[in-house]
Amino acid sequence: MKLQGLDGKVYDLAELRGSVVLVSFGATWCGPCSTELRALEELLAEYRDKPVKFFWVSIERPEEINNARLRQYAKERGLTFPVLRDTGKMVFFQFADRVRLPMLLLLNKSGRIDAQATFGMKSRPEDYKAEVRARLNKLLTVASTDAEKHQAARTRDLVATSQRVNQ
Repeated sequence: MKLQGLDGKVYDLAELRGSVVLVSFGATWCGPCSTELRALEELLAEYRDKPVKFFWVSIERPEEINNARLRQYAKERGLTFPVLRDTGKMVFFQFADRVRLPMLLLLNKSGRIDAQATFGMKSRPEDYKAEVRARLNKLLTVASTDAEKHQAARTRDLVATSQRVNQ
């Protein structure tokens, strides 16, 4: 899942191991996308000190909106997380059979998709934030447990190796 950011960087979202990654796909013409972005920006403030990364991906073609106008759109909405482009919808259509926006994906700390993509805002912003918050918290907890198990296994292996060497 490599995408170009408005900042000129190429982001490989699956390579952000160690962090839970939230990716919202949308478009500037999508009303529910603007509502979702406000909700996500509010959620981001809650997760600033946690291993969670947020991204917004515009699926619009360059002839629909250029980078300057997309930057303006992000600035007007006070977005503080990276804005990426999927102008050919190549990444988008890996998770959807048709355009339904917004589309939300969550990747666990191993860089794997957590569950099927969710589409649209089917609830009020406060309820939507509660749903996303629950999913993020679950991934943070599960991911931490997996990381702890991995670390414990590595520690056991190191201790066993050390004991064999010292015999």
